Amino acid sequence: MDIDQVHRDLFYIKKGVARIFYYDDKAHDHTHWISSDYSFIALFSSLLSGRPVPFGIEVLEDNTEIFRVPYCQLLELKSKNIEIQQCMEDLFAESLIVMGNRLLDLQIKTTEERYHDFVATHPDWLQRINLGYIAGYLGMTKQQLSKVRAQRR
Repeated sequence: MDIDQVHRDLFYIKKGVARIFYYDDKAHDHTHWISSDYSFIALFSSLLSGRPVPFGIEVLEDNTEIFRVPYCQLLELKSKNIEIQQCMEDLFAESLIVMGNRLLDLQIKTTEERYHDFVATHPDWLQRINLGYIAGYLGMTKQQLSKVRAQRR
């Protein structure tokens, strides 16, 4: 999915891994978010504001099964079905909580604590995702990640 565009869709990942990324001023890409099996991924700030954002979505596994869900169709369903409305409210609330916790973790936890939490929460991602993407997701360099991993062995 292209960057610097208005994004109007949510994506449901039935199987596989995808990430939200951006490019810095030196054209290096950075991983902002990762989602995997049985979860949603979306650029909510663009989805809700109708404004372009400097982020893109990229599928990371060849066998990923991902489904596009147009936001306008969800809004239409939401207006007709209380269960859909409740699911959407729950999804947005959970997203706010998770992103808030992630921001706090990046600001107050050490690299070691973030890596430990990551391994405890997503042990399978170490075999499925490029370590450079994991390092970016954890707010550290590849060298820092390598050092933290070496200390745990």
